[in-house]
Amino acid sequence: MDAVEAAQIGDTRIFCMRYTERKHGRLTARNKCGTRMMERIARNTGGPDFDAEQGDIQKQFRQIGEDLRSTYELAYVSSNPVRDDSFRKVLIRLRRPGFVVRSKTGYFAR
Repeated sequence: MDAVEAAQIGDTRIFCMRYTERKHGRLTARNKCGTRMMERIARNTGGPDFDAEQGDIQKQFRQIGEDLRSTYELAYVSSNPVRDDSFRKVLIRLRRPGFVVRSKTGYFAR
C-alpha cells in the first residue's frame, strides 16, 4: 500500500509486467497473492498489468509504448475545498463506446 500511495502522490503510473512461476501447472499461493498485488498496483495508479507468459511479450511492450505516446491528461478541480489528506475516489465514465480509459482510482486531498 505504501508503494501505491507514493505513486498516487507523485502522480505516477506503474506498468506491471510479471512472470508467474507455476508448480505442476498451477499458481502457488505466493504467486496468486503477488499477481493480485500487481494487478491492484497497476489499476490504482492507472497503468496496465501484463502477464509475460500470456500472449506475445513484444506486442505487450509495443502496447506500453503506444500507451505512453497516446496519453492525455485531464485536470479536475474539486468542489470540496477541505485539504484533509483524505483519499478521494474519482470515477470516469465514457459517453462513447470503443474507447479505453485507464486512470488512477483517486487522489489525496493535499
